Amino acid sequence: MVVSDELKKFLHDLKTPLTSILGYVELLRTGRDKKTRDKFLDIIEFEGEKLLKMVDVYVHQEIEVSEKINCKKLISLLCREFSPASKKSQIDLSYECEDDLLVDFNEIALWRVLSNLIGNAIKYNRRGGYVRIKAYKDSGFVFVECEDNGIGIKKENFSNIFEKNFRENNNIIGSGYGLFNVKEILVKNGASISVESVVGKGSKFSIKLKGV
Repeated sequence: MVVSDELKKFLHDLKTPLTSILGYVELLRTGRDKKTRDKFLDIIEFEGEKLLKMVDVYVHQEIEVSEKINCKKLISLLCREFSPASKKSQIDLSYECEDDLLVDFNEIALWRVLSNLIGNAIKYNRRGGYVRIKAYKDSGFVFVECEDNGIGIKKENFSNIFEKNFRENNNIIGSGYGLFNVKEILVKNGASISVESVVGKGSKFSIKLKGV
């Protein structure tokens, strides 16, 4: 069966909320107090609703309308989403962002971008490592940085990592669609991305968005 690139990208981005749901289900099985159980169930419900919204956008080919997005709210939700995965890998996941930092973007599209960056930062890291998300405004633009101290990327591959099916490390399972998705979404919405990395020391991806 021939699978289109659009379907491959869509299926790739479904993995993050599904992984989050399974992670919180696993945590629930370990036994928690009622307050914590209710919190985890709220998260699972939120992730399920997001999955349905993503499916609706894909199936009905809805136009991704730009809107004012609170960066801190979105980033905090993403860090919550990746909490089970980061704890399982013993990665310290943290973020820094002002309360009223707004960008003009589509929420699902920006979620896809940041979830790919955070997911990669955790996957290509080492136990005891860190992933730091920082968002700030400068000259009318909003910059969001995702920095880790993982395995890093070879300098000669800086441009290749955004190509379809390219994988820096073939020993780690991946589809090769994550960063390809990221760049395509950003360029389509008038945004950009850059990378700094040193092999064995880590990487920092920076995205530049239109501020509000």
